[in-house]
Amino acid sequence: MNQSATHNMFYMAVLCPPEIDRQIQQYKEWIRDRFGCTVALKSAAHITLIPPFWLEHKLENDLINTLNSFHSPIPAFPVTLNGFSHFSNRVIFIAAEENHQLGALRKATEDHFIIPFHNSIKPDDRPFHPHVTIANRDIKPGDFNKAWEHFAQKNYRTVFEASTISLLKLSPGKWQVIAERKFSH
Repeated sequence: MNQSATHNMFYMAVLCPPEIDRQIQQYKEWIRDRFGCTVALKSAAHITLIPPFWLEHKLENDLINTLNSFHSPIPAFPVTLNGFSHFSNRVIFIAAEENHQLGALRKATEDHFIIPFHNSIKPDDRPFHPHVTIANRDIKPGDFNKAWEHFAQKNYRTVFEASTISLLKLSPGKWQVIAERKFSH
């Protein structure tokens, strides 16, 4: 039996506001139209707090209830997206400027979910590098340089207020927001 028969995939993120999502969508469509990259189009523009994980169907309500019980001393804060960058030749993204509150929010979120869902959510030992993905995994190494040449010349800068954590679930072909929680009061 494959895992999707008994489990769903989820992740948690700070979503960009709709107007920023629409702007970033244009970059995702540009790379799709030229290089066939579609993975990033399955999700709204976001900064990942807890990367995708599998969870049994029967635990979905527990996951939502755990999100609803999340409290953080971190007030709403500005996030600045500034410029394009990349991870090796596999991911092109818009970088988030260094932001201690975003790092603290990620840690608080991880801490809140890791104990009740330790079988599914594991601590992420990689350094936190907040970003909004334009293309990932499905960009061919031969196309990367051409795509990066385009984005390396572009400027993009915007600021938005982060105040909500979103829980997303993979439905056929697309990530859907199934619950949200304001982390600031």
